[in-house]
Amino acid sequence: MKSAILLSLLLLTGLFGCQSVQKEDKAYDEIQEAALKLYVDSCWNQHSVTGIGNLMTDDFTRELNGITVAKGPLELEAYIKNYIRAFPDLKITIEDILQNNRQLICNWSFEGTNTGEFAEYLPTGKKTKVAGVSFFQFTEDGKISREETYYNELYLLQQLGYTLQPPNLE
Repeated sequence: MKSAILLSLLLLTGLFGCQSVQKEDKAYDEIQEAALKLYVDSCWNQHSVTGIGNLMTDDFTRELNGITVAKGPLELEAYIKNYIRAFPDLKITIEDILQNNRQLICNWSFEGTNTGEFAEYLPTGKKTKVAGVSFFQFTEDGKISREETYYNELYLLQQLGYTLQPPNLE
């Protein structure tokens, strides 16, 4: 009888303890999702990069198609400003979000008109639309520590009118 009561108490403790952990996980997921949406809406869509240091860690890293393009909030700010200069009407839409612990995966689409210089390319005035995926890592306090973004950059450049030329093998 005592072992049955003890077993019941252990099961109830485990059940309620798990619910507490689930609530904490859900709250943490909401914090991550809110940080992502603020990053996209404020920094990219509204062109307001002033609060970027509050969203990112000091050692934040952004990779684009496997290449590091920004280390730290200041480099990320400059990187975003380059895109805004090239596509002043740019809009990023979050299509889907998947979360697992301190990681978040985001499917997104980007559209904009190239009316400013893009990297070393002169403006074309052409509209573009591409889709991609970004992987985010977060710290315990909900700051973004890493972003890995992947999209078809060749497709973007083709929409701007650029083509690949075969190499001259002579």
